[in-house]
This record gives sequence, C-alpha cells and structure tokens, in this order.
Amino acid sequence: MADSWKVIVSSMSGGGKAGQEWTEIADRLEARGISYSVSFTKYRFHAREIATEALKEGFRQIIVVGGDGALHEVLSGIMTQSKVPSNKVTLAIIPVGSGNDWARLHEIPKGYDDVTDVIARGKSVVQDVAKVDSVMDGAPFTSYMVNIGGLGFDAQVCHNFDLEKKEGKATSDALYLKCLLKGFMGYDSRYFRIITDGNLFYEGDVFSVAMGIGKYSGGGMIQTPNALFDDGLIDLTVIKNIPKSKILRKIPTLFTGKIYDVKEVIHTKACLIEVSAEPESFVEVDGEAVGLSPIRVEVIPAAIRVITNL
Repeated sequence: MADSWKVIVSSMSGGGKAGQEWTEIADRLEARGISYSVSFTKYRFHAREIATEALKEGFRQIIVVGGDGALHEVLSGIMTQSKVPSNKVTLAIIPVGSGNDWARLHEIPKGYDDVTDVIARGKSVVQDVAKVDSVMDGAPFTSYMVNIGGLGFDAQVCHNFDLEKKEGKATSDALYLKCLLKGFMGYDSRYFRIITDGNLFYEGDVFSVAMGIGKYSGGGMIQTPNALFDDGLIDLTVIKNIPKSKILRKIPTLFTGKIYDVKEVIHTKACLIEVSAEPESFVEVDGEAVGLSPIRVEVIPAAIRVITNL
C-alpha cells in the first residue's frame, strides 16, 4: 500500500460539494493512474479516525477531498498516532471547502483536472506543524496546526461559525460572512498576556491574535505575511486595542499583506508561544474551534510531507 493513496472525502465540505462531486474527482484520479482506496466521512472528527486507521493499514499517502477543517482533522490523526513518524506521511488536498487557505499557501489549484495533475506529478516538500494545547470543556485539549490559529476576534468568528455548523447548516461564504458580522458587532478587546520563547512579548488589551505556520486565513486574508512554512518558527501577529471604525478602514491591509503598516499591530516569530486572556478567549486552529485559553503553541519542525505546486 506504500504507493497507493488513501482518499478521505469530507462529505459535507463545501456545503456537501465534496461528496456530490466525488465521481468527477474519481474519474480524474483514475485517468492519471493514481491508485487509491476511498472512505467518506459520516460525522465530525471521522476524518481523523479514518486517517489513523489508514496508517495502521499501511497507507503512507493521504489525499483530503475537502477544506481546511477536513485537513485539520486528518493532520490530527497523523500527528497523534504512533505507527509511523509523521514526516514519513505525504499529505495532499483536493480543495472543495469554503476557505481553502492552506491550498492557497501551496498554490494548489481548484480545478479537478489541474489539482489531480499536481498530485500525479508528485512534487513534495516537508513543512512545519504546531502543537496547540488549549482547554476544552474544562479539560486539557491538544490539536495540531498546519496553517493558522488565533484568539480574540478571529476565534470568536470561528466559534460562531462552529455553532452554525453544529446546527446542521451547510458551510458557505454567506454563512461565514454572517458570523463575521455578528462577531464584529458583539466583540470587544480584552486583556491578554503573551509570552514568546519564555519572554514577555505583550501585556494589555488586544483585539485579535494570529499565529501562523502559513500566511492565509479567512478565505485569503494575510494576517501573518512573513510566515514561512519550513523555517522552524511560528509567526505571531497581535492587533492591540483599536477602534472599530479604524478596523473597517484598514480591512484592505488584511488582503494586501500590509497589516504590519497599521500602528496598532505588532509582530514577532517564536518557537513557543503562550497566551492567557481575561476574560478567557475562544481559540481556533486552522479555522476550527478548539476550546478556550490559556494556550501553549509549540512548533514541530519538518513534521509532515505535503504535495505542493510551488
């Protein structure tokens, strides 16, 4: 099975698009001679279970058909198993989600013909991952980050989005926009204490925090423009207390990579980041709600091999 791919179809990704269009995707894979075995998710976190079982069965290559959330689940399955070192596993994505920010990082195309060409070509790189320790339902919770995570406003939006998904609503850009507006109207800055590599980086009121292995989040926003996925460091962007009117004026900087030009924004790089908040903050990793602060985020260099189009 070492040369065969395990394909994990996140049935509800892209508002159900991943499951509905699987036949089209399968035709492209087969036309390119890509050998595979496929499984479909049936419930939340099922992708994680499928990935773990696939490695036990001998698969060392996994294709995720879905979005950032499905990718996050599969990564967690890879990172928490002990059958094989994570950097001996190759991960690829056929992006069918609503954001597809990790795919954007590696310039993975959306068209099924183009993306299966990229997978068939087989160009791969090793990239970092971050281990994120948070608190879920009053107990310690560990997740793994392949792209970007955050606290404050960013995490509040993801929390609202997660609640909508739990109610059975299909993910879409319109649903995300609804959660974004709801979060913006109801969220206020709070007190944060941020420690990087054992030293106090910032203490005070904060609107939002982003921590990145990658650059892109929220469907193309660039909150950590200097991030490199293989430098052994996590990029940290902190937006201090800022008037909401100014946030609205500065929205373009989020999409142009110029966020560091805003005077209320500070940034650094670190191997280890520790964050506490008062009151406690929601936490998101790769667009998925993963509980509450305090958090501890530590880089794992060269943790996973991925198919890239760079």
